[in-house]
Amino acid sequence: MAITLRNKPLEERIKRIGRQRGLGPSAVIAKAVEALEQAPADEVPPEEQARRLRALDEIQRRIAERITDAERAAMADFETDMYDENGLPK
Repeated sequence: MAITLRNKPLEERIKRIGRQRGLGPSAVIAKAVEALEQAPADEVPPEEQARRLRALDEIQRRIAERITDAERAAMADFETDMYDENGLPK
């Protein structure tokens, strides 16, 4: 599939980079795509972080309403057995 660039300044940049490195336009674009694939993804936007935290709070609230004191005690015992005083796995 052919790709047509309609952005002359970008096309000139691609050609300049290619001349500097001895690459054709397709190779320059391929290297740019590879670099983007290797780069870490952008951070989650703040509004999405807030939405996820609200959803988590709602889940925790629902769980807290449904568990008994005996279940809470059992979970605390389990955590004591599983983690040390610093919260690290034993």
